[in-house]
Amino acid sequence: MTEKYSGKKWTWEDEYLVSSYEVDARGSMPLPSLGKFMQETAYNHANHLDFGYDQLKEQGLFWVLSRLLISIDKYPRWGDKIRVRTWPSGVEGLLAYREFKVLDAQGNPIAAASSAWLMLDSEKHRPQRPELLKDRNGLFPTECALDRRPAKILSLTEPKEGMFFPVRYSDLDLYDHVNNAKYMQWILDSYPEELLRRNETTIFEINFLAEAKMGDDVAIHTQEIETPPSPVFSFRHSIKRKSDARDICLAEVSWKHNQLARMDRM
Repeated sequence: MTEKYSGKKWTWEDEYLVSSYEVDARGSMPLPSLGKFMQETAYNHANHLDFGYDQLKEQGLFWVLSRLLISIDKYPRWGDKIRVRTWPSGVEGLLAYREFKVLDAQGNPIAAASSAWLMLDSEKHRPQRPELLKDRNGLFPTECALDRRPAKILSLTEPKEGMFFPVRYSDLDLYDHVNNAKYMQWILDSYPEELLRRNETTIFEINFLAEAKMGDDVAIHTQEIETPPSPVFSFRHSIKRKSDARDICLAEVSWKHNQLARMDRM
């Protein structure tokens, strides 16, 4: 088994340059763009390990992101070079776990993430046990990027309906459903402008529960989470499909005051 995979890299790293079209009004890379970089690096590594998009397509299978937990210490800015490092960290039941670290040009960690993926069959989109990973499970690094893996998020108990979005063609990915990063963008876009300008996300955790496709209308529901006195404040969200009121995803977002915004006002 070891000889069969002796040429494989069990940790993978890609370098990216933060371009002008990938930053917001403050010149910082928003979270959905960072999520896209992590997704691209995960795809590259999975292909290298022979269980990526092309290899699974031949078997009538594909990966979908089930859970994601991101912690951000510092957002990259326009012109920065960053490195996204990833590695698979094991299989538990139907879930295959993958870790991420984001480093600046000097090698300092600025963000980290843990993710859980499901393998679905292409015809009926039903979860399949990732049997092809079993003979490699013992070769995966055991290090975790964070102190916990993404967990099951509780449903909202007192939701307030906010913005709704129609699913458009530009929202779709190569699996013909809404891209993971688009859900993140919808949730962040549902916040008031003043909150977005004066604060920044520190923790973003999301569970993907169902698909949204072309022609669907989805609504953002929000509930503030009570927290002890702290500079960090949090909200829980659901994105519901309006046709059947089904939760497509659940998310929890924690915020802190943006130091750059405070400096701009001084």
